[in-house]
Amino acid sequence: MKKNYTLSFNTSNFGRPQILLIGNGLERGCAPTIPDPKGVTNQLSWDELVATISVKGCAELSEKENKKIPFPLKYSLLSVPASAPTRMDKTMIDDEEHRLQSAMNKLSQHSTWRLDELKKLGADHILTTNYSYGLEQSFFSGKDFFKTTTRSKYRFNLNPEINNISNKPVREVNYRMHTGYLAHNEDGSQVGLWHIHGECTVSRGVVLGHDRYGRLLSRIESICGSQKYQAIEKSFSSVSLRSWPELFLYGDIYIIGFGFDLSEFDLWWLMKRKQRERMGTGRVYFYEQPDSNSLTQKMMRAHGAELPDVGAAAGDYDDFYEKAFADIAERIRDNKASTVL
Repeated sequence: MKKNYTLSFNTSNFGRPQILLIGNGLERGCAPTIPDPKGVTNQLSWDELVATISVKGCAELSEKENKKIPFPLKYSLLSVPASAPTRMDKTMIDDEEHRLQSAMNKLSQHSTWRLDELKKLGADHILTTNYSYGLEQSFFSGKDFFKTTTRSKYRFNLNPEINNISNKPVREVNYRMHTGYLAHNEDGSQVGLWHIHGECTVSRGVVLGHDRYGRLLSRIESICGSQKYQAIEKSFSSVSLRSWPELFLYGDIYIIGFGFDLSEFDLWWLMKRKQRERMGTGRVYFYEQPDSNSLTQKMMRAHGAELPDVGAAAGDYDDFYEKAFADIAERIRDNKASTVL
């Protein structure tokens, strides 16, 4: 099958992009829509994932240290022996990659009812920090995204850099800033699916350790610096948005199922950039059960985000997600109506 890297869509849509940012909360604590043949009933937590990658003889952490250390640094600490060499040789690096790929293969690849609900919300794009293909299973039920042919069939590539030989956008291998999968919502509208921290079939692009977070932020900064941003009130017809960081800056962002840990410094950087730049009227909505002691919620407010209280029963996550999805769907409809000429 001939590889197709030309799938694309109108990234402006003559309105402010409506964008979901989702995380592991839409997969954990929620049984797969279709039972996993291996008996997996829950997605791995971040700590469980790191435990599968940790090397023998790595540093031992006390309970206090384990809670204190930011997770990108924790990965870097546990992925090497306690007495690590000054320079890692190729064998050590390759071994780490093999352990990382093995861990990626252990992730659940099944959808949940929470992921299935996303098709009904009418978003233009969905950004996910998840490495698994649970999201794809919701939009492409039964398709095996571990197969290269499947990924190629639905992949779009908006990279502005053109290959001189093929005259097509240069294919991104590891950090896919311009590349995702083209899907359709329940109403038939197009939606882009973006794995912003990497996907499980490309271990070298999975963002876990602080070194890869740094490389990712460098790319984000480069993309944002190349765009001459302008204040936009209504029409986006003259704006070319070719990457997920640009979509984040210009769009209305609905964050759900993602705890937005304080160590997610790439996304906190974008939050501040969005707040400080003249991006029109794009807003950020952060959905989480209200908690006056939550430092993340305090940080969100300091970055200009709105924290809708959907009135869900305390501790009832199904009730929370049902009401949050209804609130998001209504806001997306209203925001689309207010920006279409």
